[in-house]
Amino acid sequence: MFRGISNILIDTKGRLSMPSKYRDAILASAAGQIVITVDHADKCLLIYPMDQWLKVEQALMGLPNVNRRVRNMQRLILGHAAELELDVQGRVLLPAPLREYAGLDKRVVLVGQVNKFELWDADQWQQARDAWLQEAREDDDSDDLLSQVFM
Repeated sequence: MFRGISNILIDTKGRLSMPSKYRDAILASAAGQIVITVDHADKCLLIYPMDQWLKVEQALMGLPNVNRRVRNMQRLILGHAAELELDVQGRVLLPAPLREYAGLDKRVVLVGQVNKFELWDADQWQQARDAWLQEAREDDDSDDLLSQVFM
């Protein structure tokens, strides 16, 4: 289970070092293999351990691709998917097109989402987070929904 937020630096070669607290889980469940792709809704990347990616891929391919929106989502998510393997130091080289898509330069934020990670440019993350917090404050319905979860 991937939880929490980690602030990370991408090195000059475009490599991301996976925090040590996640490396063992990725090695155990997926032999160090991950898939990185674009998020079709937000300007960030999604990182899946291979075992979790296979489930996502199967679900995506099970959708009715006669629907234009489904085809476009499949094109984006599957078309941008890059299979990578953690090196002995727990690093991966992020493909340049994916770094470009998400606007990743040096400072990034890795956000645990239980079965996957989101990888955000640090400034983009802060702006999005602030907007979500403001939206939650303004949304009366969210109080009812959240009280069901947190009570």
